[in-house]
Amino acid sequence: MENEQASSIHHALAEVTRLGDDVYINNRHYKLLKEVNGEIDLDLLRQKYDPYLDQYDFLVGDVSSEHLRLKGFFNDWVRTSIDKKIATVVDYLTEYCNPGSSYFILELAEDNSENERIESYRHKNNKRKQNNYRSNKKENYKYRERKVKKTKFRPKKNYAQTKKGGRHVFVIKKRRDK
Repeated sequence: MENEQASSIHHALAEVTRLGDDVYINNRHYKLLKEVNGEIDLDLLRQKYDPYLDQYDFLVGDVSSEHLRLKGFFNDWVRTSIDKKIATVVDYLTEYCNPGSSYFILELAEDNSENERIESYRHKNNKRKQNNYRSNKKENYKYRERKVKKTKFRPKKNYAQTKKGGRHVFVIKKRRDK
């Protein structure tokens, strides 16, 4: 039985402690915002917590049929899709959680350096790309040699002749050769 549980977990068990409304997961400080229909099962949280969830500012855990499901949410100011922002946590609870099931919401009490590191990397990387593009464009523009192709003009063939005869002007058209 223990081998089955150990083989199903692909990450190390998290260190979880609770002191009142403060929850510490892997030495990260979370504040308990809301707890509905029961207490947090620390053993389930220890097993289900994945280090991937460190990037989120809020954690929502819901228990249905003795299974804990964890979902992470970002602050509203983080540039991400709308369904990953904390403003949509009510929609998540009504659509994906069983009515009347117990759930809890944890807020990261410290600054999330993971978010800041990702945002700063993206910002620096975008600036680097823009600067490289601009500098390459300017340098290539100054010293670029281009071949000038000679345009070939075809002699104009006159397919229509005008004849003036008296009062009327007649146009005689010939068929073009294909």
